[in-house]
Amino acid sequence: MKTSLQHQLIAIFTAGFLGACGGNKQNDNNNLLLAALALSNGIKVNSAVELAKESNDDYNLNEYGLITPQTLGKWVNNWAGTKPSGINGKLVILQNGASTTVGKEYIAGNGNDVVVYSFTFSDGANALDGGDGFSQKRNSGLSDTVSIIANGSKVDTILNRFGIDPVNDLVVFVSAANQASHVQGTLRGFYSFRYWGFDHKNLAFLNGTLPRLVNTDGNFVPFRSTTDTPPNLNNRYSVKSLRVDNTILMLPVEDVIKAVKDPNNVNVAGLTSSVFISDARSSSGSSNEYNGVVKSTTSEVSGKYVGFEGRIKGAKDVPWTGLLDTEHRFKSKADLKAYYELRGYTPGQTAIQLCRTNNRSQVTGFSYIAILGYPSTYYDGSWIEWGSLTGGGPAPKLPSDSPFRTDIPELSEVINYNVAGDVDPNLPTNLNSFATTSRKIIEEDKAYKR
Repeated sequence: MKTSLQHQLIAIFTAGFLGACGGNKQNDNNNLLLAALALSNGIKVNSAVELAKESNDDYNLNEYGLITPQTLGKWVNNWAGTKPSGINGKLVILQNGASTTVGKEYIAGNGNDVVVYSFTFSDGANALDGGDGFSQKRNSGLSDTVSIIANGSKVDTILNRFGIDPVNDLVVFVSAANQASHVQGTLRGFYSFRYWGFDHKNLAFLNGTLPRLVNTDGNFVPFRSTTDTPPNLNNRYSVKSLRVDNTILMLPVEDVIKAVKDPNNVNVAGLTSSVFISDARSSSGSSNEYNGVVKSTTSEVSGKYVGFEGRIKGAKDVPWTGLLDTEHRFKSKADLKAYYELRGYTPGQTAIQLCRTNNRSQVTGFSYIAILGYPSTYYDGSWIEWGSLTGGGPAPKLPSDSPFRTDIPELSEVINYNVAGDVDPNLPTNLNSFATTSRKIIEEDKAYKR
């Protein structure tokens, strides 16, 4: 006799078969297969569409995603009486740094159901960590990444250090420094928790940096000079309790290559059939990186450069600073929508986010996923990886026929090689010239929950 689970699997595969006979795209059948596999181990595999949550036009009405000082102040002053529906735990504010106003360095929690912690702890083993603990050097099967999404064990360490219940608490990320670049690192925490399975209702990001909150919106939120003391728990919380798979938020290079080759007929499970490649490297009036100016992409390893400069074929120039106003707040939803329409985004496409190291693209990615509700994913390797996968030029790193070679017209535009003496010989490190996969990180993260 067939079990109930077996009947469900048969039904899903039958639906996929009938859909194929009816002319549906192969991409849809791949998603059905993912759903079937998910049923076998109790983990739902989400698509990029499912992870995109649209904001209210009036940001003051948001209770997750992008929130305003008014909303945060309401929660901080009366969490028990104002907590959003579906949230049964604490309000945990992770503040990235301190304000420069003496006596008002930190938002004031009550030490009970509203707690405030600084998450600027350092990870000395990784200079690119940004002090936030949400990045890590890992091996993709092709090479070591310079800095990429932290593994499950490291994220669990963060949860336990701060006593975060990933099922019941609401985590709000706050950027302290009065500069747009500080928004990037703060949003990396949001991205990391979402990737590891946090539900949309359990995550928020404060619109605007802390100095504005102190000087302009100070009537909403109380302040003090110290944070709460992290509880430093021992293995109480884990992302394993989040029975969803959101790994579609990070694309390995092989899936980016596949999408670039046929951007309007994409066959990557979890993505829509059409993609929009969003290159966030331009800022402050400079588009040198996007335009492929020689020696515009510095290596993080030695201060030298990647093998070639240019851009991914079909990528659009989407300067990340154009999304923020002069006080480092996200512009209105209507303005953001118009910004992307001007650059050729079509509703229904999945945006692939990249910059140099996937920090600037945290700003563009958040605007898609949490404000406009457009499906999106991040190419976390970004141009540091892409520009290093050379099979030609003065300093080739891969065999000329490698499936991971990116310095070819089919995959890249404006291919300008840096001279051999300027190229970092160790970027990427531990490069496997004969690799057959770049999915090792994704597979490790999937396995962590199973």
